[in-house]
Amino acid sequence: MIHTVNHSVTNNNGSQQNIIIEPVLHQSASHELNSTGLYKLYKAGDKGEAILFEIQPIAPEIGESAPLVDDKKNPVYLGQISFKGDKHSEWHYSEGGLSVDEQQQLVDFIQNTNN
Repeated sequence: MIHTVNHSVTNNNGSQQNIIIEPVLHQSASHELNSTGLYKLYKAGDKGEAILFEIQPIAPEIGESAPLVDDKKNPVYLGQISFKGDKHSEWHYSEGGLSVDEQQQLVDFIQNTNN
């Protein structure tokens, strides 16, 4: 998967939560985008809209670069899932507080999207 997507998971209390799955990509020498196997996870709004950049400061002038908000300080950051191998069979979740069941739902979605 090379595009950012929204996916809904079922929480332990039975409610639905929309999550933004953002693949971290690598650009090859031929300018092709390739998956690194790392996916960053963020809360999405109730209707699936992206709220990813709501706390990101905007540079006051064109061409001026404002520093990005560190994920760990971003209140909508839910952690990351990293995969190893071509089939994304081995995975590890870190930096967040999603339940094991929520993690597995996201892993299943990513694995099915990459097949």
